[in-house]
Amino acid sequence: MEKHRTTYADAIYHRSSSDGGKTWTEAKNLSEDMPGIDVGRCQVLVDSQNRVYVIWRSALATNWMITPDPAGGATNLWFRELEGGNWSSIKPIGVTCDQATQLNAVFCFFAAIDAAGHAQVLWNVMPDKWHPETLLRNGHSNGVGNGLVFQSTLDGATASDPREVFLPVVTPAANAWGSPSCDGLDTMNGYVDAAGAAHFVALAAMPMYGLPQHPAHYELIENGKAGQSIQLPDLSFHAARDIPTLLVDAKGKQHVIALFLAGEHPNIRDYLLGSDAEPAVIRAAVGLNGTIAGFQAYQGPGGRMVVIMQMNDTGAEGSAENYVSISTGDGKWSPAVNVTDNAGRNTYVSRDTSAESQVALQTGADPGPGAAAFDHDGHLLLLAVKDEFSIVHSVAFGVEIAGGGGSKTPTLRFLRF
Repeated sequence: MEKHRTTYADAIYHRSSSDGGKTWTEAKNLSEDMPGIDVGRCQVLVDSQNRVYVIWRSALATNWMITPDPAGGATNLWFRELEGGNWSSIKPIGVTCDQATQLNAVFCFFAAIDAAGHAQVLWNVMPDKWHPETLLRNGHSNGVGNGLVFQSTLDGATASDPREVFLPVVTPAANAWGSPSCDGLDTMNGYVDAAGAAHFVALAAMPMYGLPQHPAHYELIENGKAGQSIQLPDLSFHAARDIPTLLVDAKGKQHVIALFLAGEHPNIRDYLLGSDAEPAVIRAAVGLNGTIAGFQAYQGPGGRMVVIMQMNDTGAEGSAENYVSISTGDGKWSPAVNVTDNAGRNTYVSRDTSAESQVALQTGADPGPGAAAFDHDGHLLLLAVKDEFSIVHSVAFGVEIAGGGGSKTPTLRFLRF
């Protein structure tokens, strides 16, 4: 995703490589026929027939902004399919909405290849249009959250009709002055089994005017029912960006990978569902000044699980790194490997411009979010953002007279291990 140079709306771009990442095709704007419409989170899937799907959400109208985060907001859902070197036109998934019908719009979504090799997309909406029992005197009830989940199967350039797979328990109005209520869901993610059944986790919260109230928690949802839940300390802005992620190990056990900020050292944890064991710490920030900027977790084939972590162990500028750890299960994770070495690549050059003045240039890089997959030979593939920066300082008589000037350039880096 990148901002378009003339419309200034975020657009979806696709590039591919046929030689293991040595060279790449020119970028193709997949959302070009939606000029001025901001796009948000996107996912790429390849099904068992080697067809490529790019799925994304978009704003409901021009000049409406959305974020690339997994967290929700009223959006439409679209996809394009690549087969035999040709792209399909832009196709909708589910109903498309505008400002007037935004209560029916997609809130958040995730996509996955099921165990039978089919592309599956799941999303949630307000239930009003589909479940009249949630309405308050024919209008929306402020106690009802966006907990209705639909699923569609992609087959080439065709998306199947949405089928309902989950609705939280609806509490009827207690009296004539009350209102129906049910949980809302956010940051959904998970997997789909060979039968096409979805297993996912989501942040479940009751709206302000709903009953019964309960603390927000992360809930496992499968077989059309809510199951085990995990309550985490406040994640601040990380709750929308660095979301607890459901993965499955080689033995079929379910794991939730989550950021834990409340400990002595902030860390990334692996919660084994169905177990009372302490969560495994994949990596903790080192030292009193250690911080975590974010993380991403991905499912690999054969139960392999990959976590990418953006951490700064010293708190010093230009010392944040991207670390990668891999596991097949049993709570065992490989030692986290620094794949960026930003601290070792920092430069600082100073030149005297007079007896009492000097100009200095500092360059370095900060890690950004990444994505991971495995190739046919089992090699780990990593695609990650790297923000390169330069800062100019000018000092005279021991006082900085010009500082903070410089630039930051986001770049996209590909690594094959």
